[in-house]
Amino acid sequence: MPPSASNGRFVCSVCGYQSLRWYGRCPECGQWNTLEEQAPVGRSGTPGKAGFPESPVVLSAVAPEEVNRFSSGLPELDRVLGGGFVPGSLLLLGGEPGIGKSTLLLSVADNVASSVGRSLYISGEESLGQVKLRADRLSIGSEQLYFASERDIDSILQMSRELEPGFLVVDSIQTCEDRSIDSLPGSPAQIRACAIKLQEYAKLENVTAILVGHTVKTGDIAGPRLLEHLVDTVLYFEGELSHLYRIIRARKNRFGATDEVAVFGMGDSGLREIRNPSEFFLSERLENRSGCCVAACVQGNRPVLVEVQSLVTPCQYGSPRRIAGETDGQKLLLIAAAMSKYLVQGLEKTDVFVKIAGGARINEPGIDLACGIAMVSSYYDVPVRHDVVCFGEIGLSGEVRMVPRMEDRVREALRLGFNRVLVPRGFAGNRDYPGIIGVSTVEEGVRNALVRDKA
Repeated sequence: MPPSASNGRFVCSVCGYQSLRWYGRCPECGQWNTLEEQAPVGRSGTPGKAGFPESPVVLSAVAPEEVNRFSSGLPELDRVLGGGFVPGSLLLLGGEPGIGKSTLLLSVADNVASSVGRSLYISGEESLGQVKLRADRLSIGSEQLYFASERDIDSILQMSRELEPGFLVVDSIQTCEDRSIDSLPGSPAQIRACAIKLQEYAKLENVTAILVGHTVKTGDIAGPRLLEHLVDTVLYFEGELSHLYRIIRARKNRFGATDEVAVFGMGDSGLREIRNPSEFFLSERLENRSGCCVAACVQGNRPVLVEVQSLVTPCQYGSPRRIAGETDGQKLLLIAAAMSKYLVQGLEKTDVFVKIAGGARINEPGIDLACGIAMVSSYYDVPVRHDVVCFGEIGLSGEVRMVPRMEDRVREALRLGFNRVLVPRGFAGNRDYPGIIGVSTVEEGVRNALVRDKA
């Protein structure tokens, strides 16, 4: 039965949706019986809470706080964090099971323990022996790294207060339990309560704390949306389990930018930083193979070169297929339609497959031109010149449009030795770089990219 009418509001414990009336099913996230009533906030003439000003102050007169960051020991991760960890901050790291979250944080905890001070790693999923096996594989052995296997949030906070670490890892927030709440671990109420207690502890004790979060099928972190609002930084650990690389992205960062990425490689001895992602993604590239074109894209603030591969084959079924791997399927339909109208009569009767070599997930407009060139190359079985790299957005009228950070893309291509950089003509006319070729249409792009003696 729905609650009786009141002057309060109802808040969804999963997504944070607010309403003046009760719903059995949340209109925002679709979950059942998640709207909980909150009492109305009364109006009072009494002063504000202690610690807050009773009257407004001039913002320009407020003295800036100096932030003393400390390094994670991994420059790639420090880049995403904005320069390192901030004392007293609360972070959330999400990712699929087996992606390497625990391996990464165990290495980071060891680095911090060796360089900064005492670290505490709490696991609610693994025993001491299991973590020790991983630590031996990673050659971890700092005398300042402590471990405990515990799920009760009050016990976790108690042992942390006694040990007084400067760095705390809780793996994972979904396994933590507040025994004062009558629900199972992992429920929205449990996650919310445990996260609030950890947030209060991190702020009061000036401890940097990282929470590990599980993700659901949609890629979001399991639990109430309030969890991401509580923390200072939300990091996502991405990558296919069958591929060697992993990427960390910041979806939220109160102490830095949210457009940086860190690239790691997974090996037998754990994660290793990849300082040059372009060379990594192009390391197994073959020469004189049709259907392959190098694209200059941007991941966060970093230009990265990747190889776009396309396979165009006669239609095997009644309806032609358009299959995209590691890129946007809707974008593939638009590019294929444009190439069919302006360059390849008959492409609409073929099956078109497109993927990014190495498993990199790219979803930005700068990769359009490389996709189109790769399709034409595969259709006619004519390879793309080995020294060609390109970028640009393809419009529905076949024009090649400019994209963000073009100068960074060109510099990365020239740094890796590419002699022909196909760019939107609007950019080429204002820049003096050797090897730049401006193109205004997809026809010009294909004409300058394919090997002519085989065309």
